[in-house]
Amino acid sequence: MKRAGALWISVALLLGAVSATMTAHSVSLRDKLGAICGRGHLVALVGGIGIYQADVDRARAESRYLGGNEGAAEPTAVERQAALSALIANAAACSYGSSESISRSAVRHEVNLLRAQFADEKTWRAALQRSGGLSMFSVAQTLRTDLRARKWIVQRVASELNVTENECREYYDSHAEEFFLPAQLRVSHLFLAAPPETPSQVVEAKKAAIETLSARLASGEDFAILVAQNSEDEATKLNGGDLGYLSATRMPPDFVEAATKLKPGEISKPIRTRLGFHILKLVDAQPPRQRSFDEVQTDIAIDLANQKRASGIKRLDVDLRRSIE
Repeated sequence: MKRAGALWISVALLLGAVSATMTAHSVSLRDKLGAICGRGHLVALVGGIGIYQADVDRARAESRYLGGNEGAAEPTAVERQAALSALIANAAACSYGSSESISRSAVRHEVNLLRAQFADEKTWRAALQRSGGLSMFSVAQTLRTDLRARKWIVQRVASELNVTENECREYYDSHAEEFFLPAQLRVSHLFLAAPPETPSQVVEAKKAAIETLSARLASGEDFAILVAQNSEDEATKLNGGDLGYLSATRMPPDFVEAATKLKPGEISKPIRTRLGFHILKLVDAQPPRQRSFDEVQTDIAIDLANQKRASGIKRLDVDLRRSIE
């Protein structure tokens, strides 16, 4: 529920900044109205959006909540200034993006995402009530404003997101180790659990059972059927015991040793690891290799674009904060 709380605090913060846009144009009047309405003194006015002391307190509380420091000491001047600075950047983006077009379906989608964070309708309504008796209309309007700000931000950094083939190639050449694939084995297993704390009599029973199953496999019985009927690995027993592709460097040595002796389709004799008894079937073996540039170019382009987006948003955030200094 902490995630839902954090998300709701974010919405409440944005609502606080947006709802502070009053029809009065006088700064002194806004300050007095803020005090009367319990929002505290006006601390900043950005593009017609008033930011009040209550908004700063909420922003600071959210930062502490997300950082797990709710019980920390009295907020410092640095914390207050950081909260105010973040609110100013947010208000500036809302102001600049106020003319952006947002569809009703996009707003409905955001409302549904928010509501989905709460267990049921009663919890959702209670959260609205705790946040000052918010209506669905006010929530939708707040989310619309947020979407407009986000759209404006994306448009500001969009021109920086183009990634050229040369950039991808340069990254590939300088990070070759990231695209090396070690040898991989795709293994299925029939498993009987016998961890170290297992009583000796149970271990002996499991050992006898695995030997019997091995003999049945040797006589021609189907591996997948015996796995479904007998394996104690609940996560894989219904899909033939398939463990997927496993890196040899991440598998127990005794497991690797037995698997590497097999040819694809071949079934091992019973082996024992610290977890219990296994019968292995090698499905496929892939030798180590370097992935080619063509294989990974799209992934590299996406990663580089994401890095550029993050950097662009950081620079924009700084510019927005400076724009009202």
